[in-house]
Order: sequence, then structure tokens, then C-alpha cells
Amino acid sequence: MKELLLAQSSLWFSPIPLDSLHVWDPSLGGIFLTLSTICHLLGGSSFFLGLISFVYIYHRPKLAFELSLGLLTSAVVISILKFYLESPRPFPYPEEFDEKAFGLPSGHAYSAVVVWGLLAYRIPKLWFRILSILIIILMPFSRMYLKVHYLGDVSLGFGLGVIHLLIILFLLDRFYKKDSVPAFLSTKNYRTLSLLGIVLTLSPIALDSPFLSVEHHHSLSGVLTASGALAGFWLGLLFYPRFSKPEFLDWSLPNLTFSFGTKEFRIFWNTVLVRLLVLAIVIFLLYVIPEMVIKKTIWKDDLFLRYIRYLVVGFALVFLVPLVLQKIQKGKFLQN
Repeated sequence: MKELLLAQSSLWFSPIPLDSLHVWDPSLGGIFLTLSTICHLLGGSSFFLGLISFVYIYHRPKLAFELSLGLLTSAVVISILKFYLESPRPFPYPEEFDEKAFGLPSGHAYSAVVVWGLLAYRIPKLWFRILSILIIILMPFSRMYLKVHYLGDVSLGFGLGVIHLLIILFLLDRFYKKDSVPAFLSTKNYRTLSLLGIVLTLSPIALDSPFLSVEHHHSLSGVLTASGALAGFWLGLLFYPRFSKPEFLDWSLPNLTFSFGTKEFRIFWNTVLVRLLVLAIVIFLLYVIPEMVIKKTIWKDDLFLRYIRYLVVGFALVFLVPLVLQKIQKGKFLQN
């Protein structure tokens, strides 16, 4: 802790680098603010929920699970580090960005490296890789420009993100290879593994206390959010194969065509719209409505309830959405 206090008196935790990014504001301030706000939104939980849902329903389940593993494990690490390092954010900072947890390390910089690095690794499109690299590079500067993080926050977040990404890629290539391993887990020990997953992901709640500061509470809230979603995905991986028909254990979209009025055109867009409708209904019923209701109750900050909410959402996305699609016209809109 002494080392951290010494570091906080240096340039790493000084407002000077943050102020220096505003030197071009008179001419380019609007552009910088727009880019920084976009980067802020790209690191939010709503965006990542939409991204994983989109990849899962429209691309390949396996890539969605890889993204979930990278994102949610990084979120757990970030939040635990924030909880214990107790490093304050710059003050004052814009209240509209609603950053109440501690600042070190930067979660946006960390998760940008992991998520967009993993996507760039898995999607061999030059334009997409260039876009991913730009987001990864811009994210730390955007956090400093908005004055919600110090140089030390984003530097540590970026460095740890690179290490986390390399570990994830090593584990995936070793145990979850792109084509040789099925996306879902079919095992007779699914009950035992489910219980083990819940016990492990719920264990951080032992850190909860009525004497926590606001910053500690929000940092721990990040842990329970990510671990709850991770538990939901884990349960979905285990239970979906037991209820699904074998032909629906993998899927993608029909071939895209722009020949208006053709059969292929109708099949593609009908599939897109039906999947989107089912996904939107499930997210609205199990994520949006509960959040609106809970915000009006005394349990709005309850960490166990937050864990359960995100477990349910994660499980519904992996398990319920494809099962519902199987029931619509005998799975017509879930077939490749």
C-alpha cells in the first residue's frame, strides 16, 4: 500500500496528463468528446450484453462463449483489484458518466484489450482487425480525456488486459480449439458441475459488509455482476445439450443475399427478424423489467439479488432463447 501511495504522488496519478489532452479543445474538442463518449459506451455492460447476444444468436455459439469467458473473467479481476487497491478517481469528474467504483485499474482499457483483441484474433477480416486495434488504442486516451481515470489507471488496465488476453488465447487454443471441441458440454455430471460453478462464482459475496464505503460497494457489485453472468452462462452450457435436439447444438445465419424478392432473401431476413424478436422479448422480460422494478425497492443495491439477476439473464440467453427458437416452426429459424 505504501508503494501505491508513493505512486499516487507521481505523474501516473497527476491531473497534468489529463489536462494536456484538452489542449486541442478550441478546434477539435467536439470530435474528441464524441469519440470518448462512444468509447465509454463501448465499455458498458449494456453494450457487452448486446454484443455477446448478437454473436451467440447470429454468428456462432462458440465465439460467444469465448467472448463471455474473456469478458466476465476480466471483469471479476478488475473489480477485485479495484476493491483491494482502493485508488480514487480524478476529482471532480463528469457526473453523467456515473463512475462510482475505485479507479485502479481502468476496466474500460482492460476489457477493450481482452474483448476486441479476442475478436480480432478470431475474425480474420483486415478491416475488422484495424477497427479493433483503433478501439483498443483509443480507449485509454478516451478515459483520460473524460477525466474519469489517471494515466496510471489506464496503463495498468492496458497491461493487465494484454496479459489476460494472452492467457485466454493460450487456454482456448489448448482446451477449446475452434473446430475440434463442441460448443456445449454434454456430461452426466452436470448437476455437480453446476453446483460447483455457483459456489465458486458466488464466493466473493463473503466480502460484503454493511460498513463498506460507496466505492467498495460498487467495486464489489462489479464482481457479483460478472460472476453472476458467468454462472448463468456456465449453467446454460451444461443444461442446454440435455434439452436440445442434436441438430441444434450449433448454428449460424443463412447466406446473405441482396437479391430482393428471392427465396434466399426472404429466408435470411425472416431468420434475422425472428431471432431478434425472441432475443428482445427474453431480455426485456428478464433484464429490463426486473431492473426497472428493483430500482424502486429497498433491494436496489443488494449484491446477492444482483448476482441472481445476472445469473438468470446469462442462463436465459444461452438456454432459453435457442430452445424457444426450436419450437417455432420446428426450428426453421435456428437451422444453418
